[in-house]
Amino acid sequence: MASEKKRGLGRGLDALIPSIAGDAVPGARATPPAPPEERVAPGAQVLSLDPQAIRPNPKQPRVSFNEEALEELAESIKRDGVQEPVIVRRRGDAYELVSGERRVRACVMAGLETVPALCRDVSDTDMLKLGLIENIQREDLNAIELAGAYETLMGEFTWTQEELAAQVGKKRATVANTLRLLNLPRDVQGRVVDGSISMGHARALLALNSPNAQSAACRKIIEQGLSVRQAEQLAAPKQPKKRQAPAKDPNVASLEDELRRHLGTRVTVRSGKNHRGRIEIEYFSLDELDRILSVLRGNR
Repeated sequence: MASEKKRGLGRGLDALIPSIAGDAVPGARATPPAPPEERVAPGAQVLSLDPQAIRPNPKQPRVSFNEEALEELAESIKRDGVQEPVIVRRRGDAYELVSGERRVRACVMAGLETVPALCRDVSDTDMLKLGLIENIQREDLNAIELAGAYETLMGEFTWTQEELAAQVGKKRATVANTLRLLNLPRDVQGRVVDGSISMGHARALLALNSPNAQSAACRKIIEQGLSVRQAEQLAAPKQPKKRQAPAKDPNVASLEDELRRHLGTRVTVRSGKNHRGRIEIEYFSLDELDRILSVLRGNR
């Protein structure tokens, strides 16, 4: 495990997926020749599999798939073929997906009978890592899916946030801010997943103290179409209004001005009840105090 922590996950796919961008699926329009054997990573087996028979990755961090985007990918596959094989592993008499679920789903939508696949020997502990790597590199995960995957990685490999950040090639602050989104109530997290609000909106809502307040603010953001900046202003703590001092009596103000000119320093007259009050005379050094006392004693 110690050696695993020293390796960044960003290189994991390079070790599994060779550069074979020219591959196409039988039955698709584009059918370039198969890649030379030496371009396949050591230990890999090139297969053509029925996409409907491939079992999904049980540790796939992605839970939301945009149907419109899948339809666009399916049309691209019909036109140009599958440009990159999926990664699978052998599980008994079947094959289990390691990475490439969007491509598999799109192939099913496109009606293809086979999808190119590389079969590798992948351990259970690598399944989540490799699925996460692919989606991070492709930026396919929404913020909540990414946060959930980070949390799972930290729990499964007992990583700290610093170790996780090093493994996925992100700054620690970025990882920490993403994980904080899991503190939001479920309904708000759902709005991030379905794209109703952005990660920026969600982060702004974290400034509110209670789940009820966060949910209410989330609804307001959606209903009013607020920007992230407006959401930040909505969630910002309300500053108490400063009490304005009552207007000073003109006679008292005139008296203060007269005393200030006479003594050459700031003078404040504070009026109380029953015609009581006090006079405050400020000085800024002992020499200043001696000068003021001389004035009061008539020794100017």
